[in-house]
Amino acid sequence: MIKSIRNLLYRPPAMPTSGEDFGDYQTNFVNAIRFTESCGFLVERPDWKPHEKLEVEGSFLEPALRAAGVRDLTKAAFQCLKWSHYLAPHIAQQLGRKVWLTVGQIWKEDQALFSPTWNDLRSWSKQGITIEEMHKPGSAGLNLHAWLTVDSGEVIEPTMMTSIATLYPDTYSHFLCAIGWGQPADILSEYKYFPMAVGAEFAECLHSRSQIGLLASNPQELHSVPMAIVFGN
Repeated sequence: MIKSIRNLLYRPPAMPTSGEDFGDYQTNFVNAIRFTESCGFLVERPDWKPHEKLEVEGSFLEPALRAAGVRDLTKAAFQCLKWSHYLAPHIAQQLGRKVWLTVGQIWKEDQALFSPTWNDLRSWSKQGITIEEMHKPGSAGLNLHAWLTVDSGEVIEPTMMTSIATLYPDTYSHFLCAIGWGQPADILSEYKYFPMAVGAEFAECLHSRSQIGLLASNPQELHSVPMAIVFGN
């Protein structure tokens, strides 16, 4: 009862209004867990291990992708929620550490590329996402970004680089099939991550209540592309 009242009274923090408003990623991540809990989901809180950084050479990636049955990384373009959710347990097992699916905003300098509000996420967790909502004027499809957060405070970015390469092949072809990892500010120098909701349970609820399939349960579904989500410059 006390927890339910606390969730009802919870008010999420202010969202960024410019590229200067992001603050500390780990603080924002804990706030995102608190918001997710207020929506009725259980999330394990991090025991941060900032000195246990991911290996620069990324030796964990190939065996994790092989175990996941990934055969074509080009299919990751514009499929951030599906790929992040599907890869999270495989990467966590390979690393032997905590990895959380993370949903939120991503900005390029002072421009929000995907910018769900707290109300959006709360509403979607209760009612799902409709086809009409994804096609409303000014929409870029599914208005959220998803990535992975590791207990070192670093992030793993499975899809954004391939999405950029797909949109701008003449300039960013070297990004195709790339997966980035490290400190949030270092993955793509002009991009900033704002976590808002955390955990597989949250994503699975969106999937189960939405009018379209958002996730994959096997490699065949992972490599299918039922829709494309395009963002601007």
